[in-house]
Amino acid sequence: MPSVELIQKKYKKGKLNNNPLLLKLKTTGIYLLVPALTFSISVFTSPIFARHLSAQEFAYFGYYTSLTNFISCFYSLSFLTYYMSVYFKEGVEQLRETLATLVAFNILWNIIFFPASYIILSIYFKLSNSLIPFFPFALLALGTQVMSLYKGFIQVKFRLSNKPYNYLFFVVGYRLLAITISLYFVVSEGLGLQGRMIGLALNEILFLVLSIYIIFKSNKLVIKKEVLKKAYKIVLPLLPASFLYLPVLNFDNIVLERMDNPYEMGLYNIGKGIANYIYVALFPFFQAFEPEIYNHAANKNLKALKKVVMLLVIIVVITVMLFILLSPLLISYLTAGKYTSATKYANILAVTSGLMILFSISDAIINATQKTRKSLISHAISATLCIILYSLGGRYFEQIGVAVATVLTYLFLVLLQVYMITFKEA
Repeated sequence: MPSVELIQKKYKKGKLNNNPLLLKLKTTGIYLLVPALTFSISVFTSPIFARHLSAQEFAYFGYYTSLTNFISCFYSLSFLTYYMSVYFKEGVEQLRETLATLVAFNILWNIIFFPASYIILSIYFKLSNSLIPFFPFALLALGTQVMSLYKGFIQVKFRLSNKPYNYLFFVVGYRLLAITISLYFVVSEGLGLQGRMIGLALNEILFLVLSIYIIFKSNKLVIKKEVLKKAYKIVLPLLPASFLYLPVLNFDNIVLERMDNPYEMGLYNIGKGIANYIYVALFPFFQAFEPEIYNHAANKNLKALKKVVMLLVIIVVITVMLFILLSPLLISYLTAGKYTSATKYANILAVTSGLMILFSISDAIINATQKTRKSLISHAISATLCIILYSLGGRYFEQIGVAVATVLTYLFLVLLQVYMITFKEA
């Protein structure tokens, strides 16, 4: 077990010696460039996609996003969460072995599980009598999902090792290339949703190769049994917890699909996508302070932890309020005036996006302390509540009811986790 001095040295590596506050502001500013640049790209490209994609295609895209997210925890095996939880606790060589082992084993696992997941999804489509087209959208969606996992390790490594410039170029480059390729297939080739998904899949192939190269250029391709044994002691409770959380995030589109109103479902997903800009904009704030959250929580520095959390909460509240005020103008522009009816969904789901950031904070604290049982309990309760609320909301209040149900579910989840964090175990 590394000493406290080693952990602190690793955490503070690269900081300005005499002014850590200045470095934090500088680092935060660099992280904020990520949503600023990606949003700037979206300002120009979103109206183009809106002109070339129908509301039904937006509905199908949202539906496949939800379905693949349901399977994602079985692709990832929660290894990324484990890697983050040990980052400040393991030495440099030990951490390299951990990263190499987790990625190598995960690749072998997905060689088997990816085709199995495709078969499972095809069976689900037949049994549910879904009217949404299956091929090639299911193959593209699942392939994109599984290939996207490994760049997550690179992003986390850049953030936790205090390399904001590396993170900036990696994430913005990924976003820019994805948009460029998708625009080519959607606009130039006229392939609609299929072109959108082909562009995303090709971009993931490129970044999969890049990520694997970065991970193994300084690490041996090896699978250490002792590393896997330690990891599974932590991640096994996280797997059901991760799966139980997925309905909270994705069950809305499952309920909407059964209403058999693809146009209104498309408006809902357009509003959801635009409201998600709040999450995209705020998540870098969380990421900038995430190393401190993990460090303070793991070392039980409660005073410093409270200051960081309160700052993030204030930022979330202000951002959501500003979005609601400006949403009519924003949505009119981003949809080229074509889907302004999505505003009512965007305003409700903006609150959900803000609550998702608060959930990321509370969940990070629980994961940092490796209290996986608490995570499992909170996710199980919230998953049950979400299925009930989403179903009732859709039945009695249609799409608006589902949107409101997402707010109520996330609010309950955040409050429950706050209670679990502050509750002192006997």
